[in-house]
Amino acid sequence: MAKARSRDVSDDARIDDSGRAAIRWMVILTSGSMTDRQLRDFDSWRGASPRNAEAWNRISGGLEPFDILARSGLPRGTVSRLPGQTVRADRRAVLAGLAGLVALGGAGTASLHRFVPFEDILNDHYTRTAEQDRFSLSDGSQIVLAPRSSINVALTRAERSLEFVRGQMMLDVNARDSRPFTLDMGAFRLDASSGSFVLNRRDERLSVAVLTGSGTVEGRGRTLTLRSSERLSFSGGDIVRSKVDIEAASAWTTGIAVIDDESIANIIEQIRPYYAGFIRISPEIADRHATGVFNLFDPVAALDTLAQSVGLKMTQTAGFWIKIGPTA
Repeated sequence: MAKARSRDVSDDARIDDSGRAAIRWMVILTSGSMTDRQLRDFDSWRGASPRNAEAWNRISGGLEPFDILARSGLPRGTVSRLPGQTVRADRRAVLAGLAGLVALGGAGTASLHRFVPFEDILNDHYTRTAEQDRFSLSDGSQIVLAPRSSINVALTRAERSLEFVRGQMMLDVNARDSRPFTLDMGAFRLDASSGSFVLNRRDERLSVAVLTGSGTVEGRGRTLTLRSSERLSFSGGDIVRSKVDIEAASAWTTGIAVIDDESIANIIEQIRPYYAGFIRISPEIADRHATGVFNLFDPVAALDTLAQSVGLKMTQTAGFWIKIGPTA
């Protein structure tokens, strides 16, 4: 018996040539590896005829999750979280939804990952792209999680312990609870009985800033004490102690990034978790520095402001693909 040929959606007789081309472009655009030439070819194809433009609008505006990407770059229901607002999803429901979408493979999986970080969905608390979460632990300590961040919680009768998996977090330790409080950060551990802290952990980089109170960081054979308005930064084998502006360090919890002479690459990494599309920067401008105040809850405007402030060019394609590079 002849084996049935697997059927691709683009083989559907109800879809015309423009529709098939739109599907192919959607796969390329959401792959995360689109070339400059492909971007130009896509723009040319979309503008070549009203039929092509209509097919693209139909594809990008009528399928989840592409419609969200195309229209705003932010996931539905998690746009611009304001202080005091939290959304928690049942993880079993999330897993069930992921199982169906991952089965689609290719573009579906790549696009979905821009909304929900797959590696975090089994952690106790996690945030999606553009989602900011505020909550209290059972001991009364307060936590703010930035987008695409996650933690695990272990509170026992003897001690309070958190695992900071990744992302950005502000922690306000409840000093009225006498149990020790520790924060596992991989190669390092923070011990703190009281105080407020801002922590960043991405890839191999880690920073701990003390807003109020004090704490002790242990790891790699060293014990370092941190006091208010101090930050420890760990990158590779380097450890840097610096002063920190308390208001600037906590401004992200209100959706504002206060930047003082940081590289373009670092600034974009702070904006990236708030944007569900793809951002590419030209290597030759990554080390340029900028200073400014940026609205994280409007990431496209923030990127445009950044580009204009240092004389760069920002190009946005299909509503969710952004490139920043030199003007010439």
